[in-house]
Amino acid sequence: MIELDNLDVKILAHLQSNSRESFQEIAKRCLTSVPTVKSRVDRMLELGIINKFTIDIDNSKLGITEAILLVNAKPGAVRRITEELRGIEEVKELYVTSDSDTAIVSRVAGDMQRILAIQEKIDLTDVNNIRILSVKNAFAKGSTIPLASSSIILTCSYCEKKVTGDAVRKKFDDKDYFFCCTTCQGEFEKKYTKMVARI
Repeated sequence: MIELDNLDVKILAHLQSNSRESFQEIAKRCLTSVPTVKSRVDRMLELGIINKFTIDIDNSKLGITEAILLVNAKPGAVRRITEELRGIEEVKELYVTSDSDTAIVSRVAGDMQRILAIQEKIDLTDVNNIRILSVKNAFAKGSTIPLASSSIILTCSYCEKKVTGDAVRKKFDDKDYFFCCTTCQGEFEKKYTKMVARI
């Protein structure tokens, strides 16, 4: 397992919210130097934690339809169908589930005619059922950092103890801080408010 510290998590959080944010801006928000941010990002790229930097396009503004493709297949056909779907341009995300009723779930995008034609591009042998559900509204989309993951080491910004379980995350002046509990977050906020009032 790869271990990340608080700074790694803060850098990842900034990149997740805006991958175009400059290292200089991230360094400023994380109270560190630009070379430190660059070396941390380079390390995470090398370790495969970060796969690529990308953009998030609002497909609806371009008239592109998004849909969920559900494929119910016999267990022996799942790997083959997954490989076939991976080669199709309209398939944007692809998951194999442990549910016996739905083996393959994917998010697809394109014009509806091309989405419906996906069925014709795969071998339907041993496929029980295919459903295409058009996405009407996307209320939440994106990825988050699992702060409670055992592979991430966080220390409380107030008491400096190792955070076990879910971390409490709070922004102060556009900077992210992590706490082990709401009590520490409250105490930190009191000290921070007093410090800012003195300036």
